[in-house]
Amino acid sequence: MRKPFITVRLTHGMLGALLVSTCAWPGSYLQRRSPDAILVNFGVQNQAVLDIISGKAEPSALLPLQMPADMRIVEEQFEDVPRDMKCYTDSEGHLYDFAFGMNWKGVIDDERVAKYK
Repeated sequence: MRKPFITVRLTHGMLGALLVSTCAWPGSYLQRRSPDAILVNFGVQNQAVLDIISGKAEPSALLPLQMPADMRIVEEQFEDVPRDMKCYTDSEGHLYDFAFGMNWKGVIDDERVAKYK
């Protein structure tokens, strides 16, 4: 009997992308379907990403930018005015503003976040 496995493909560039697929065996239906997750990072080392998805380390970073709600917001945003855009809000009500972050316990709310509110 073949054991299930996880396929991980790391790409290079300023924004690293990680595609994660759980597969039953090479060439199976599960391997040909869409990835189970797409993880994006802001240029960290591949080992740091692998430590997080393997459970060796806990994610604890804060966003270094604002994530816009949609493309219209990006087009209307003034380049020389900081924090002037409507940020994306997910289905759980999290606002993806500058310094937003999560770890395994939930939303990060510490002195780093307070500094930028």
